[in-house]
Amino acid sequence: MRIRSVGLKRQSNQLMILWGSSEKEVPPRPENPEQFPEEDARRWYDLEFAGWGIEKENIPESPRTGAAGREIIYLQPGGGFEYLDRYADTLRSVADREGIRLEVMDAGWDDERFRRNVNLAVESGPDLILMNPEDNDASTGWCRSINRAGIPLIGSNFLANRESHRYLVAWTGPDDWGQTRLLARHMADAMGRTGGYVILRHLEGNSSFYARTWGVITELAAYAPGMTCLDMAGGMDPDTVGNTLNRWLDEYGESLQGIFSADDSVSMEKTASILDARQRRDVVCVAAGSSNTGIRLILEERLLATAYQSPEIDGEIAMQTAIDWFDGVPVEPIRYLPKHIITQKDAAEFLDIEPRVDSVDLERLFRAVREFDWQGAYQFYGDLYLKVIESRVVTLERFQGICLQILTTLIGILREDGLPVEETLGTYDRMMKHLLKDTDVSSALDWLNHLSQETISRRMEKLDRQTPIQEIISFINSNLNEPISLKTLSHQFGISHAYLGQMFRKETGVKFNDYLNAERLERAKVMLKGSNAAINSIARELGYANPDYFYKVFKKLVGISASEYRKKKGMT
Repeated sequence: MRIRSVGLKRQSNQLMILWGSSEKEVPPRPENPEQFPEEDARRWYDLEFAGWGIEKENIPESPRTGAAGREIIYLQPGGGFEYLDRYADTLRSVADREGIRLEVMDAGWDDERFRRNVNLAVESGPDLILMNPEDNDASTGWCRSINRAGIPLIGSNFLANRESHRYLVAWTGPDDWGQTRLLARHMADAMGRTGGYVILRHLEGNSSFYARTWGVITELAAYAPGMTCLDMAGGMDPDTVGNTLNRWLDEYGESLQGIFSADDSVSMEKTASILDARQRRDVVCVAAGSSNTGIRLILEERLLATAYQSPEIDGEIAMQTAIDWFDGVPVEPIRYLPKHIITQKDAAEFLDIEPRVDSVDLERLFRAVREFDWQGAYQFYGDLYLKVIESRVVTLERFQGICLQILTTLIGILREDGLPVEETLGTYDRMMKHLLKDTDVSSALDWLNHLSQETISRRMEKLDRQTPIQEIISFINSNLNEPISLKTLSHQFGISHAYLGQMFRKETGVKFNDYLNAERLERAKVMLKGSNAAINSIARELGYANPDYFYKVFKKLVGISASEYRKKKGMT
């Protein structure tokens, strides 16, 4: 089975969304995974693929009445780590935006306190619990007790173990195993797939501890069997890292050729400083995290690569999944963050960015459509495009959900006015195919903008009001004596000249310049017949800054020169 995720591609110095570029292979579960040796990926199947192919139990039904006013409790393992602090801040931001009451229960990295917080959360009876299950083994009991209380539960960030997923509405977060395998390959390729390496591990007991250890070892056992894992040790405390790495360098000497670090921030910075001091810049280093520290180390050529993982996007996806559940939107059992490895090629693009998925004010669009504000609708899509691009990554489900909501509301507006839906927007089958198959953000939003403008135009026609292009034509005809171009109209009406040109030709059947010249020449004919004004003056009065161009256009379109026309019509 292949699970679609969202990948990234570079285009014009921006990170664009590429649907389905990254897929996770989910093989059948082997019988008794524990029978395999630790270096065999099958041994860790229940950790790597926790949540896949497991039967759910007692999952509450969605109320289908929205998230506003709901209470969510977030069970957090602890703070003090930049990633989890920013993740929690994102949850709070989204909750405030959506009118959700969010309570954060922090366990201070104490498993007993986390257990007590689970019990307190159950007693409190919130509308939903969001859990970050830092202790992989203990997560089953926690999830089961919440499930039996009838409270919907979403897991996020750290993976719960396989059995825990039976009780989860869904789990969201990074594909830690997938990212780790990609990073391990980057390290192996840089080492020529040979030599010894060490692993600086995550905090013991959580899913990252296993993924960023055994994901490395099992991947390299298959991909680069000539490589050897020399040792592994805790790698999240910089002082411990310093002592451990110095010991390793003394013990293994030149045999130590690679370092895989579970953290690319303070621990990796400590690692890089020690390698500098020991004059071992030859050691290939990769790390997880994509912190600014890690990205700067890549730019300084002290770190080969890091795995992209945004706490803002991580938190946004978790809360959006909760919102989707409250709304009655189908929720997948697993929602992964995109996989991407940052290297020298694109590190500068990730430095100092603040990935986010801003709220989308769809009511702004629908209000514009209902109020015939075609410029406001156009500007909505421009702003939405910038939000998507500036967020750097958006889940496929999130983006398609926004597009689907726009489409269904446009259909509803047309029906309210008794207007034909398929005649205006196209067949339902075609609309759904377009929605599901479009692989480019810009073209998808252009398509929806076109449908919004068509909806506005149809409603205007029904009420015998000027359509957007008719409004522009009226402006042109009233200002023929002014310098007019697509660029000036673009500024006047607040839309791009390229889109304006497309709209104009579609509705009138002629190019903008052809229409403008035709109207001006009709006015010129009247003026040539009715006055003795110099032709140069007439040209300038009709907005032609260069009379020679007027002469050229007149002769081309009328067939004779302006002076010949004047003589022919009886004026001297």
